[in-house]
Amino acid sequence: MELIKKINDKFEEYFAAVLLTVMTILIFFQVISRFILNAPLAWSEETARYTFVWLIYISAALAVKRQEHIRVEVGLILLKGRAKKAAYILTDVIFLVFSYFLMKDGFLLVQKLTEHGQTSPAVGFSMNMVYAIIPVGYGLMAFRLIQNIVKRIKNFNKEEMIDEND
Repeated sequence: MELIKKINDKFEEYFAAVLLTVMTILIFFQVISRFILNAPLAWSEETARYTFVWLIYISAALAVKRQEHIRVEVGLILLKGRAKKAAYILTDVIFLVFSYFLMKDGFLLVQKLTEHGQTSPAVGFSMNMVYAIIPVGYGLMAFRLIQNIVKRIKNFNKEEMIDEND
């Protein structure tokens, strides 16, 4: 049970740290090979680019978990108490619906890429693995949004706002 809690608490942080480390190492080798050895590596640039794309989606899921996504709060500032809590729940539900549709369409895209067998030019990665981050990332965001909604509903009748910066 402790392992599941640790994965739930730190998955995005650890995964993003690994991706950032890999991307930094790849770019470092690219700079060394290009400017010192005068022999650029096409594979490192392409792999770093795909790693960066994965890092963006995992970091977006982390922002959802921490409730740090940018949102328009002009209307929320005017609300107080239960109305404000309900508005936060509503915004999370809207974001959840948006995430669901992007996750569903991401699955369809990956399916089509699998059928066509498209590969990346320099390394030969299967592009379905590159684009798989779309359903994975939005699925992870949807999971974190559901967690946030459940937490907000559980604390709906409590006095304080939880996890909000008032």
